[in-house]
Amino acid sequence: MLSLEKVKSELGILGYPYVNHILCGHTKSKVKWILPAGAMNVVAFEQATSYLFGFSDRGINLFPVQGDWEIAENLFLPWDQITGFRMKNGLLENEMALSTAEMKIEMKINKVVANNPWVKENLNYLKSKNYFYRPD
Repeated sequence: MLSLEKVKSELGILGYPYVNHILCGHTKSKVKWILPAGAMNVVAFEQATSYLFGFSDRGINLFPVQGDWEIAENLFLPWDQITGFRMKNGLLENEMALSTAEMKIEMKINKVVANNPWVKENLNYLKSKNYFYRPD
C-alpha cells in the first residue's frame, strides 16, 4: 500500500532524500484494441506502470514501482538534457510530457491519492518552486 512512510523507506534504500519533491503517477494508458462482442465491446489496454517522480533543481528522477510500492532502479534526466517539458493541468491527474534527444515520455501524475495528503502537499510545494514550468 502506498504511504509516505513506505515512500521514504524505499527512497532511503536508494540513498535519495525525501524533501517534499516526490509525486506519484503512471504511464499514460492507451487502448490496444476494441473487439465487438455482441451487445458489448471488449477493450484491451496497455498495462500502466506506476512511478514515483522526484523533481529538483538538477532534474527529474523517474522511479519505476513494482509490487507493493517497491522502487526499482531510477532514471535521472538532468534539466539541461530535457529538450521539451510540458505539464498539462487535469481534473484528477496532470499530464506530463517531456522529451530529450533520445526519447519522448508521456506520464500521468496524480493530484490526489486516497489517504495520502502528502501527494497534494508535494504538488503545491513543487508548483511554488516552479518545477512544472521549466522553459523548453
